[in-house]
Amino acid sequence: MSSAIGHLSFVIFKRIDGFAETLNPPVMWNTVPPYLALRSLSLLVSENLILTACLLAAVQIRLFTSAGELQRYEHPIFKAFLISLVFQAVLHLLDIYIFPKTATHGEFFARLGAALLCAATLLSLIFYNLPDFVAGRGILLTALLLGSIFLTLWHTLLRAYIGTRTPRIRILVVGTGHLARELVREVIRHPELDIKVCGFVDSNPQLLGVSLVNPKVIGLVKDLSALVSQHKASKVIVEMQDRRGCLPTSELLKLKIRGISIDDATTVYERLTGKIAIENLKPSWMIFNSGFEVSGRLLLVKQIVSTFVSLLLLILFSPIMLLVMGLIKLESLSPIFFKQERVGRDGKLFTLWKFRSMRADAERESGPVWAEENDNRVTRLGKFLRRTRLDEIPQLWNVLRGDMSLVGPRPERPFFVNQLAEKIPFYQLRHTVKPGVTGWAQINYHYGNSFQDSVEKLQFDLFYLKHMSVFLDLLIIIETIKTVLVRKGS
Repeated sequence: MSSAIGHLSFVIFKRIDGFAETLNPPVMWNTVPPYLALRSLSLLVSENLILTACLLAAVQIRLFTSAGELQRYEHPIFKAFLISLVFQAVLHLLDIYIFPKTATHGEFFARLGAALLCAATLLSLIFYNLPDFVAGRGILLTALLLGSIFLTLWHTLLRAYIGTRTPRIRILVVGTGHLARELVREVIRHPELDIKVCGFVDSNPQLLGVSLVNPKVIGLVKDLSALVSQHKASKVIVEMQDRRGCLPTSELLKLKIRGISIDDATTVYERLTGKIAIENLKPSWMIFNSGFEVSGRLLLVKQIVSTFVSLLLLILFSPIMLLVMGLIKLESLSPIFFKQERVGRDGKLFTLWKFRSMRADAERESGPVWAEENDNRVTRLGKFLRRTRLDEIPQLWNVLRGDMSLVGPRPERPFFVNQLAEKIPFYQLRHTVKPGVTGWAQINYHYGNSFQDSVEKLQFDLFYLKHMSVFLDLLIIIETIKTVLVRKGS
């Protein structure tokens, strides 16, 4: 029974995958944010069918019931849903649903094995404390065994399917600049996008045949129409640093009328990576594109939710806060709290609160400097506080005071803001909203301690400003919990 439903699940995934292609093309072509892709929903639905089948099969194996007698088993669908929810939550925590081409089979199966073990342990703990809530002991063990076996087979087949299928989308990239190459690298890293890059097209004859990333420069801009037909491309991405006099406007218009999709590289890069490239970014792109519209109503809802959640978290974390305060005092006679001036909304300065994780004299001689990995100024307890993000808890007080929001760009020190604003275009835009305890950059990028890191984080912050919504804030909070649990980017 379970194998039949497993086969059905894979067929359903392939059908929905094909339907998603026509209704909602690959992530990078969506007009909605990447996390709403229909393809991801098809994967979750198919996987849920497999886990439901495993529980029903476990009931039959354990109780030797017929299909008619299966109705006597109490709440099988609810229990199957609970088991599926736990399995899929743990699989998400350990990034099993991400299919980067750079990951080896060994790395993938190691993460999958760890995820299955964690899920089984968590379900066993739930059963131990609430024995009637999950399933019978024998049924649960059988379901866990079947679920682990079939999930391993399912993800193996899924990776094989994604790795061997013929890409439906064939693209040509007009331009050979840094953004064009980065975009192609992202496509190559993610075979699940179902995209093949046929090659680069440029106006410089000397670049013909040069391999920039993996695809070569296969032709000149003047031959664009012929190249589209020759390589059966369905989309053309334009990235030219100086388009004046170089952009083949008439050719692109003819291709668009023929049904070939024409996209700007900045827009495609945004949809693919969840950040906005500031290289060659024009203010007109931000003005005439959708997004970047922060309503007063949205800001009010954000502040109400942030205040309520922060107050609730401060109450829940109060025992932990008292423990941390005691440990800090035991380790050092320095003040418990670390207070530092940061730049808030509209450039206004405020005092940010954190638990002390560095020595009190950390910058007495050096002045303001970037924090470093394995920074010798961090105390022993401070390393633990930073890894677990417990040092950030006092910032909830800043949220209650109205200085910050739960979600938003992270506040920076005035010393660094002045330097970065002079060198990085659009940097001050991140100060148009309140800074956050966590943000889109924090869940997508590692801890930053350099100028280049600040550039990368700004690109994520601009994406957040463009797509800011209550739903996106909720997603960031969920992903922050995941980041804390698996301790990534600490």
